[in-house]
Amino acid sequence: MVRMQKTMKWLFIDTAKAGEYRVGFLTRGQKRIVTGQGRSNKFLPALARVAKESEWAGVDGVCVVQGPGSFTAVRTGVLIANILARFRHKPLIGVSTEDARDLDSLVERIGHGLFPLSGYVTPVYDAEPNIILLKKP
Repeated sequence: MVRMQKTMKWLFIDTAKAGEYRVGFLTRGQKRIVTGQGRSNKFLPALARVAKESEWAGVDGVCVVQGPGSFTAVRTGVLIANILARFRHKPLIGVSTEDARDLDSLVERIGHGLFPLSGYVTPVYDAEPNIILLKKP
């Protein structure tokens, strides 16, 4: 039998879709999620506002959408989640884009311990990275 956590608070990071982000805290009964448009120049300030020092009290871990998604977008969110979890000595959960569509269900599944805790999450890309610069003719 899986035992459900009575209270929980997880930092949630989702950058899997290029040019969009979601960041905030998943708790039972409420989700404080900020959504926005933009790349890391917009995401990082939003993360700083949400996850300020006073908000870390009682945080159980970090939950990141590991993909599949855009190469740069997924890589940004996963990298930041890995760093925060390591720096804060918190467990880390990687979830799929599909898992993150329904946040109410995600909260319940996290609470029931249905995702393996990890020390490191790897990104999952929706296509091969294309980081080659084209030469001018």
